[in-house]
Amino acid sequence: MADSINALTLKLAKCLFSENGQKDMVSVSGFVAYLTLSLINRGLRDTAKDQLSEFLNCNYSFIGTSYTKIDFEYECIDPFVMAEFLTVGSVKSAIFHSGKPVENFKQLALEVYEVELQRIDSTNNDNQLQTLNEWGKTFKEVLFGDIFTIPIKEELSLLIINEYFLRFQWMKPFHVKSTKKTKFTDITGAKYKVEMMKVVDYFKYYDDKDLKASVIFIPLQEVDVFAVIALPHPDNDIQDLLQRMDTKTIESWNDYSFTKKIDLRLPKFEFVYRFSLRGFMEMNNLNSLFDNFEADFSKIIIEGGFLNDYYQASSIHINESGSHVLYQMIDQYTPRVSVGTASVRMMITRPFIFCLYKTTNSLILHISLIAKIFTHV
Repeated sequence: MADSINALTLKLAKCLFSENGQKDMVSVSGFVAYLTLSLINRGLRDTAKDQLSEFLNCNYSFIGTSYTKIDFEYECIDPFVMAEFLTVGSVKSAIFHSGKPVENFKQLALEVYEVELQRIDSTNNDNQLQTLNEWGKTFKEVLFGDIFTIPIKEELSLLIINEYFLRFQWMKPFHVKSTKKTKFTDITGAKYKVEMMKVVDYFKYYDDKDLKASVIFIPLQEVDVFAVIALPHPDNDIQDLLQRMDTKTIESWNDYSFTKKIDLRLPKFEFVYRFSLRGFMEMNNLNSLFDNFEADFSKIIIEGGFLNDYYQASSIHINESGSHVLYQMIDQYTPRVSVGTASVRMMITRPFIFCLYKTTNSLILHISLIAKIFTHV
């Protein structure tokens, strides 16, 4: 099942970066999206359910004979739970609905998938915006701002939102006093100074001559989870590298890597990224979910309904200690810098790919494409 999640992660990142033209950055969790769509799949019936099940490429579990069709009812088996993501971040999700919910589904969503069902006005735009943006402000640790500023034009039936931020600590923090201003060349060719962190230590490293990328695995304090940084060679770029990556690429990098002493220079960066998955889903033949006449969500809403949209918002804040690390945690760190000559010097001074990856199950938890650094100095 990790392959199916990784496939969704890469397809989504490729779509957003190249086909949608969002080339400043892309930051997505295919893992969170996969589990959310798996939940939605449980609320579907008929053709739309078949299409989403095929898209998810999930394993099936027989649950009984349908009373409305001469066939069998089934559900996807989810071997992962949202707790897997909570090792590297915090997430909250909601399905906003204007109709009366099915109580069994509401309980399943909250207890198994950690997704709330929230009532929302079906037509009054002012009330809708107030409900959505008040819910968005319940994340106290990170200010995402207003989720919506433009009213939803059609009658609102179902709306899905994931909000999450990445919070983790490096196993070996960067040395704060070694952070210096260094030039970064972004995807447009513009050069500007950024805060460049430094650490010299032993890391797993692989130089992929086929995909033309230098790859380093930075261990986090979370067991078996790594930040994987892929820096394209000077004659390559992140778009070409991303397009050539598949579900086994990072696993292969991990298998072929060697532990080397690395002088690593990584820029500090932070941003909030929002996007809609609707266009991506429609490109992958899931149009029926957004059609009032084709979608059958009567296992979520008693009178049925259709999906208006699906949004994700994410936040990352990389510094010497990790991402979105609480201040009281920082004081506990004892930064280290190894002495001696490093065998490889890895300067991240141009666009790169940043992933959070769990080695025990070869699972991509999150991927970011950093084409620009927005925190100039």
